Amino acid sequence: MAQVVEERFGGIDVLVNNAAILLAENAGVLDIAGDDFRATFETNVLGAIVVSQAFVPSMIKRRYGRIVNVSSTAGQLASMDTYAPAYSISKTALNAFSRQLAASCEGTGVLVNAASPGWVRTDMGGESAPRAVEEGADTIVWLATPPPGGPSGGFFSDRRQIEW
Repeated sequence: MAQVVEERFGGIDVLVNNAAILLAENAGVLDIAGDDFRATFETNVLGAIVVSQAFVPSMIKRRYGRIVNVSSTAGQLASMDTYAPAYSISKTALNAFSRQLAASCEGTGVLVNAASPGWVRTDMGGESAPRAVEEGADTIVWLATPPPGGPSGGFFSDRRQIEW
């Protein structure tokens, strides 16, 4: 797909890695099946890595790009508890990937950040989530559209940098 996009459009300017699954939400960390951990990591972490490997080199070559990895405060080490262990740990790994990728892209014009949209009314978040999709997307769009010299290597919620 990256090759087709490159040939037809010359590449992409913005990549938002937003795929995620939430399995065994109410299970304890010692009770979750290995297959549930594996599936969670394949979707929530490895998916972002593989897609980034496909598209980011072209951004670096063109010296412009914005990458937003959609994370969660559930993956925030500063406040982590026992909520949804597979999901939370995978989002911590996504945050680490965000930091690694940002450092790898430093000085190239490609900015990389992680964003927590909060609890949003989506298929995953459910109808009782307090945030509308537009509210959840706000920080993601903001990080996808900064001017040159904008933030890179950070973790953001509500347009504010937060602790990892």
